[in-house]
Amino acid sequence: MFSRLEHESLPVLFPKDWAEGLKQILLNIYGDKCIKDEKTFEIYGFSYPSEVLMIVSFVGLDKFTTPVTLFLSANLNEKSKTDEMINDMFDSVGVFFDSYFSKSEDNDEIWDDYVQEWEETEFAKLKFYYKVTRENIGLSMEADRLLGE
Repeated sequence: MFSRLEHESLPVLFPKDWAEGLKQILLNIYGDKCIKDEKTFEIYGFSYPSEVLMIVSFVGLDKFTTPVTLFLSANLNEKSKTDEMINDMFDSVGVFFDSYFSKSEDNDEIWDDYVQEWEETEFAKLKFYYKVTRENIGLSMEADRLLGE
């Protein structure tokens, strides 16, 4: 549903305590911005046999507020060091939100750097893919659940 690659198997969801831990890190760093904007972070992790996918949304406390959602995807194989890969991906989340919040503080510049198609990048010697959308992942997952998908 969210993945960059086609998969025949369903993803394994990362544990909730993992997502909560990363959320707390982001809230510790960007808490003032969250309070000011009346927003918070939602974090999702999915593992497929050949891909790891991390999604971080900056969502409104009011569910009708349009979020900013960063998707990060990396290829997995038997030689992948998954923990290091996930740490590097999460570090890149910080770089993204540093940029996002620096533009939102400047009244003359509005952040509008959405990327609808997967783009390749490199961070900390890790090649991965990203896109930035306005999708509310929690609502999408709930809709799929209600539709039985």
